[in-house]
Amino acid sequence: MPLPNFNQLEKKLKIKFNNRRLLTNAFTHSSSVKDTEASKRESNEVLEFLGDAVLELVVREYLIKKYPTYDEGELNRLKKIYTNEQTLYQIGYELELGNYLILDKGEELTGGRTRPSNIADCLEALIGALYLDQGLNPTKLFIQKTILKRKIEEAEDYKSILNEWIMQKGYKIDYQVVDEIGPPHQKIFYVDLYINNKKSAQGKGKTKKEAEQEAARIFIKKQGLKPV
Repeated sequence: MPLPNFNQLEKKLKIKFNNRRLLTNAFTHSSSVKDTEASKRESNEVLEFLGDAVLELVVREYLIKKYPTYDEGELNRLKKIYTNEQTLYQIGYELELGNYLILDKGEELTGGRTRPSNIADCLEALIGALYLDQGLNPTKLFIQKTILKRKIEEAEDYKSILNEWIMQKGYKIDYQVVDEIGPPHQKIFYVDLYINNKKSAQGKGKTKKEAEQEAARIFIKKQGLKPV
């Protein structure tokens, strides 16, 4: 299988890798390598692990400096907004990272190139690869340009807001997938939100997490817990 045009990608992202193998690994899905421990290291899973940690560090530093009066709980809530899968998927989708993923035929045919988890994981792996290739400062600059420049209101974490309310009340909460509609690469998920075993809202979305967020948002709006 020919490699994607990474020169085009580097031009788009305005970065230039010294070690192209790191860049290739960042886009190599585990489905496209042999199922052995050694070969798995050629996929983007280890780089994703590293990139997740680097992203957390940069976001935490940014939030502490931007909101010096916020307590740990407030900072943690904001951190989740910048680092959750849906946010990373949206950014990765806008950067067209899915076009450069290296997949096996099965993953390709079942919508792997547009799967939110694949794109979010790839973005984290790219961050990890850039960190190994060029160090913290260029990686921090990339994160600032692609993630931290976004308006924080774009990705409110309604599940966290609802969880805080649930804990205060001592209630039980549960999310249940009740339906999946559409082909594998364009699924729409329907999720019911149950509070104290009572159906309280339903959400839909392109991923289960997105549908859960929508259900939480609808319940919050209905209860008047927060303007949404």
